[in-house]
Amino acid sequence: MPKRAPDPLTEDELNRILDAAIVNERDYLILRLLARTGIRIGELYGVYKEGRWVYGIQKKDIDFSNKRLWVYSLKQRKYVRREVLVDDATIVLLRRYTANMKPDDYVFRSISYRQIQRLPKKYARLAGVEKNVSCHSFRHFFITNSWRKGIDIARLQYLAGHADLKTTMIYTHVTTEDVERKYREIYDK
Repeated sequence: MPKRAPDPLTEDELNRILDAAIVNERDYLILRLLARTGIRIGELYGVYKEGRWVYGIQKKDIDFSNKRLWVYSLKQRKYVRREVLVDDATIVLLRRYTANMKPDDYVFRSISYRQIQRLPKKYARLAGVEKNVSCHSFRHFFITNSWRKGIDIARLQYLAGHADLKTTMIYTHVTTEDVERKYREIYDK
């Protein structure tokens, strides 16, 4: 049985959730990073391995001038470092949030992994979004939205950090409306 992608957030729903989170700088930054980079919660916070938390974003993993950060992803049972692109507004927020941190400081260890998992539901409820929202919903939004805005499948695979193109294709579900819109764009001129 093929994997099925969750019911995606709309751009309006995502924006309402982010607007609700703006009251808390850390929470807003976490949710914005998930939505604008597509990173996984384990890449953001780290993973619990052999009795301790490892990996996760440290200040030294952020390249402010080139608007990139590096995260660790599990690929074939090994953790590999991958590059993630960051938009202008998010890099500004990251710079401000990490201003007093040392290079080896973990950026988001002031909150627990479980608390991060609860953030999407908390702010979705405050925003009146009645979907079952999770951290992965933000990743799904990033991939689906990027696809709809014209990023080709190979580049999307890179941005998502997928080893297999088939995994990326799960997110690119094409709707009848998408097909008709593209058709009309090309032929109704």
